[in-house]
Amino acid sequence: MKNLTVIDLFSGCGGLALGMEQAGFQTLAAIDNDPMAIWTIQRNLPSIPVVARKNLRTFKPEHLDVMLRSALKKDVRVDVVIGGPPCQGFSTARQVDGANHGERLKQDSRRQLYKYFLAYVAYFQPSVFVMENVPGIRSAAGGKYFAKVQVDARALGYRVHAEEISGWHFGVPQKRIRQLIIGTRRELPIFAGRLYMRPTHGADTKRKETSLWEAIGDLPSLAAGEGTHVAEYDMTRRAAHVSNYGDWYLREVLEVPKARTLTAHVARPHSGRDLRDFARLREGEHAAQAIARGEKMEFPYDRLNFKDRFTRQHRNRLCSTIVAHLSKDGLMFIHPTQSRSLSPREAARVQSFPDWFEFPEARTHSFRLIGNAVPPLVGKAVGRAIQAYLAPTDRHSALQHIPREPAQALECLRPIMNIGPKDLGALSRQEFLRAWFAIGFLHNQLHPDSAVANGKRKSRVAEIAVSDKSVVRIFSPVFKLSGWPVSLVPVATEARRRLQSGAISLDDYYCSDAYRAGALWNLGDRNGGH
Repeated sequence: MKNLTVIDLFSGCGGLALGMEQAGFQTLAAIDNDPMAIWTIQRNLPSIPVVARKNLRTFKPEHLDVMLRSALKKDVRVDVVIGGPPCQGFSTARQVDGANHGERLKQDSRRQLYKYFLAYVAYFQPSVFVMENVPGIRSAAGGKYFAKVQVDARALGYRVHAEEISGWHFGVPQKRIRQLIIGTRRELPIFAGRLYMRPTHGADTKRKETSLWEAIGDLPSLAAGEGTHVAEYDMTRRAAHVSNYGDWYLREVLEVPKARTLTAHVARPHSGRDLRDFARLREGEHAAQAIARGEKMEFPYDRLNFKDRFTRQHRNRLCSTIVAHLSKDGLMFIHPTQSRSLSPREAARVQSFPDWFEFPEARTHSFRLIGNAVPPLVGKAVGRAIQAYLAPTDRHSALQHIPREPAQALECLRPIMNIGPKDLGALSRQEFLRAWFAIGFLHNQLHPDSAVANGKRKSRVAEIAVSDKSVVRIFSPVFKLSGWPVSLVPVATEARRRLQSGAISLDDYYCSDAYRAGALWNLGDRNGGH
């Protein structure tokens, strides 16, 4: 299979692009407005043809197209568009000042940056797009922006749904959860994490979660304020570490054999007061817990609202989520056994960046870039899933009762309209699937999994993409967030129940052939018939 191509928008320092490349993608372009992010990508991923510092509010897709044609000397085909429009406007951390909810909602222009991302999707028409953000995007402004992203993406001809991904399920040694909004062209099969993005670590896998110590335990010991940007590894310490913890993370993820020297392992200085408070914390304990058992802490901040501000990490557990605030202080990231906060290299290792990946020497810049990055292991998991999804296959579906046109789909659906959950549950497997496949045919812009998160906001405008106006009237109103008609959500609920009980299969539930048949019928209808 020819290498699939990807462009990375709002790329940051390149964590997502690096992961996609590790999965076998060819990155054509990485665009960001941060000069240090661009420096970092150019330093570490020199094979990317176009790496540019641009403001995506003014740098148009047409401009990138010209740059790509010039660099590649050929027409450009983009298979996947990825990116993480800045997430600070959605972060749950902002909720302490009311910024993300209620009447005190503050207007934040960063919440509108998704529109520029989707402009590139509209121009390049990739098979798949992946927009990465923080879980807080779901609740920001009562879900308004989360819904708007999905509504606008569906209007571009993409079947879109949200997937929450836990980094530790893919080997990342931290409690990191990210929100993915994934769009696929309607004429393609259904994409779902449970089909293509199976966890590699944790419960129900052969490999346990990666602990913090597996990631950083071999690094040379430092006191606060010690270290140089370029240093040597402690090979004796590494040998002892490998004998206790194995070398999988060091070899496969950190790729330490490829690193000529150890970089960015520099500890920030701390005040005497902070160092005394550090010493009062047990491993895995935060300040409020220490106070509860009788410790007298010296820190002067509001203990009611910042109970975990001083946190000593535990070597045999997941690390706390690495965040850009590390550039301000490291008080929530105190080393498990040493009296200091984590170094930039330790934070990068927790994010799953290889040791050969270099960051700016200035600690403030490196911490900010590392904290804002997508862990490469997460990018690799996403990339492998998309590779499998787009791979040619000879698999033939065993699904039956797939409609051939909207009129037939309507006839299959009429018997279950306006009946209650009990009657839906009493339908035979054949009767239910006939109706479920009809929904997929008619509502090919929707995703089965989206019906679990509809929100409360409704719209009288149905999104159904068939020319028969009577069909549109039948399926109004719809939930704005998911696009699902209110009348059909009980059917989706029954489908999930049957899937969980084993009464229908994953193929039945996702019924890709029915969705694709409806999408292709729509394309033919718009192009003048079949």
